[in-house]
Amino acid sequence: MSYLPTVVQAIEPKSEVDLYLPQAHMRKWNLQPSTLTVQFGNKTVRARVSRMERKSRIWIRTSMAQSLHLPTGVPLLVDYQANQQSLVFGPYMGILVSAYNLQYPLAPFGPLSHFFNEVADSCRKRGGVICAFRPQDVNWDAGIVRGLVRKGGSWRQQVLPLPQCIYNRLVSRQRERSEAMSAWVQRCKEANIPFFNERFLNKWHVHTALEKQEAAVPHLPGMLRYENQDDLQEMITRYHTVYAKPANGSMGRGIIRLRRKQNGYQAASPGGLNKHFSSISGLHKYLSKRTKGKPYLLQQGLPLIGVQNRPADFRVLVQKDRKGEWSITSLVARLGQNRIVSNVSRGGSMMSPAHALRLCGPWACSQRPTPQTLKHVALKLSRLLEEALPGHYAEFGVDLGVDVRGQVWLLEVNSKPSKTVNSIPIPEGAEAPPRRARPSAVRMFEYASYISGFPRPSPNRKTARKKTRRR
Repeated sequence: MSYLPTVVQAIEPKSEVDLYLPQAHMRKWNLQPSTLTVQFGNKTVRARVSRMERKSRIWIRTSMAQSLHLPTGVPLLVDYQANQQSLVFGPYMGILVSAYNLQYPLAPFGPLSHFFNEVADSCRKRGGVICAFRPQDVNWDAGIVRGLVRKGGSWRQQVLPLPQCIYNRLVSRQRERSEAMSAWVQRCKEANIPFFNERFLNKWHVHTALEKQEAAVPHLPGMLRYENQDDLQEMITRYHTVYAKPANGSMGRGIIRLRRKQNGYQAASPGGLNKHFSSISGLHKYLSKRTKGKPYLLQQGLPLIGVQNRPADFRVLVQKDRKGEWSITSLVARLGQNRIVSNVSRGGSMMSPAHALRLCGPWACSQRPTPQTLKHVALKLSRLLEEALPGHYAEFGVDLGVDVRGQVWLLEVNSKPSKTVNSIPIPEGAEAPPRRARPSAVRMFEYASYISGFPRPSPNRKTARKKTRRR
């Protein structure tokens, strides 16, 4: 690690020097007073650099700070790249959003505001800049963006250069697939700006990508695209219970459970609506009307464990870490409000995975996966999916199911997992822990730091042990 923490102060020097570095910085980098390139985001200037006695603060000519759109008075990191003779400030992460509301500066991003607040506060604590903006806020020709930066607990507009990396949190699939957005992403690549969580995932594309990976196949339920009555006949004959799912759906919306009965067929939806049909043609006609021409998939029904006919599944958040490697951030179990979906957004509830595996059933054999098994499967599938899919991804919400024989199945992968403040309920009588940034917010910033050229060091084990003893 060659970078150092700093705070930049704008001044009007009486000499010809443009930028003053602390002596300690110059000694560490073996740097003599000279003319160097100074960079922030995509902006660069040439600066005459000299030393001063202050320990951590950097002084820069006001006009130079303005040319770089370099924030002053905030914690940053600075790195000297000797091979290019340049000083680089950062890390600087952009967050691409669909919209924001300036009338609510404390929470301009709606349900995403809490998460963005935590990412920005983690950034400020460790040093760096977070800017949230819409596609139309970028002026590619001028190389600038007019976005929102968090200061003093609220988000305010500020002009900054193009960022060192961009985290995609667009919420509209339609807009993301538009030609204008494709051209926008291409400009990011031409400017060498890493653009991650590149797009929403389509369930069929995920399935077809993973079924080519031998190690993933044991975890994949049978699946077909629903195009005609023959597809429906094939799946419901083979599996008895089948789930019809929107290929581009999320949060359990639009799912219909189909079952073959002795006297015909049944279709059930989460709202409690049950329909019975005497023939496959009747079921097909009903399903075609319900899907309204949208792309739908037919997925094998699985005998998943649960409680009192409430199915359980396990959401594993897999993110890239401070080293750019896939790692597990969190694992929670979810119990459905009904027999069809377990999403918390559809009335489900959360619990710890260990408790769920003890509580749920029935079990047809003694082979029961542990939370560690679930983490291992999610990590393996995330790595395989990254290999199989085009694009740049840094987090996956991996939904797993466990059947009565202990087999672990992949139910869904989400490239833009929910960022609401859902958490496992606190036991009665227990005290709530102090509020701090959730691990997923910290890890997202750490990965952004890594690809911005400011990888954070791993925690010192001795220091970590001391902190544990203090608690």
